[in-house]
Amino acid sequence: MSTADTDLPEAMETEVGKRTYSVPAAEKALDIIEFLAGQSDGMTVTEIAAALGRSVHELYRVVLVLEARGYLYRRSGSDRYRISLKLFELAHQTSSVRQLTDAALPTMQALSPMAQQSCHLAVLSGHEALIVLQIDSPLPMRYSVMLGAKFDFAETSSGVVIYAHSSEPVRQQLDAALADRKTELASVHSRARAILRDGYEVKKSLAVGGVTNISVPVFDYLGHIVAALTVPYVPQRAATVSLDSVRVMAVEAGRRISTDLGAGSRATAPEPSKRRKA
Repeated sequence: MSTADTDLPEAMETEVGKRTYSVPAAEKALDIIEFLAGQSDGMTVTEIAAALGRSVHELYRVVLVLEARGYLYRRSGSDRYRISLKLFELAHQTSSVRQLTDAALPTMQALSPMAQQSCHLAVLSGHEALIVLQIDSPLPMRYSVMLGAKFDFAETSSGVVIYAHSSEPVRQQLDAALADRKTELASVHSRARAILRDGYEVKKSLAVGGVTNISVPVFDYLGHIVAALTVPYVPQRAATVSLDSVRVMAVEAGRRISTDLGAGSRATAPEPSKRRKA
């Protein structure tokens, strides 16, 4: 049996003489993931094998396992594989999410009674916005979202705010999820440009009538987008704080959370001339 056909570790000598081990199946899986992470278009198993200098026989079963576990995906009717955002989702299940919610909780608990509205915090999970923190409005009538709920990123202000500030590779993968929804994709691009210009989004909810979403970005200590803080504004007689006033409060709350995460000056949106194009 050749090394290529076995999952048993193979002893190897490193440059410094220390013994380490090679696990062929694991190395193939990592090679595939790392290679596809840098590709904007899907690739067939044959193309992947050629690019990695391996045979289709070596990689075929590994690709199937990666697909079954959600690390790779194919569009309906296609034989071209793309890398999913599952690794990104797994990363958000670590202590970084706890750090995020711990930093956001006091600010959101102060924001909700001041604004007389509910508010929630969302992160990106695959091509969906995942709700990781929710604070209810103090008023008897309120709108809130369930903790742990997921929504198509393009159908939420939270998702598009995160999209607008994300790196190009992440945006390309999210664009791919909308490849068959050209009108919606164009709308996302237009909204992203406005978000980068204004620093926030105020938009009537696409899911719930009468609700206007006010959504602002949250950045980490490196200045990377990590979440979006959203206030689903519900006008009612008991709510005496105007939408524009709540917008100002939400923007300040987003900056405060970012500062508590170490963003410093990065917590403030850049000047228009310095913002990258959407």
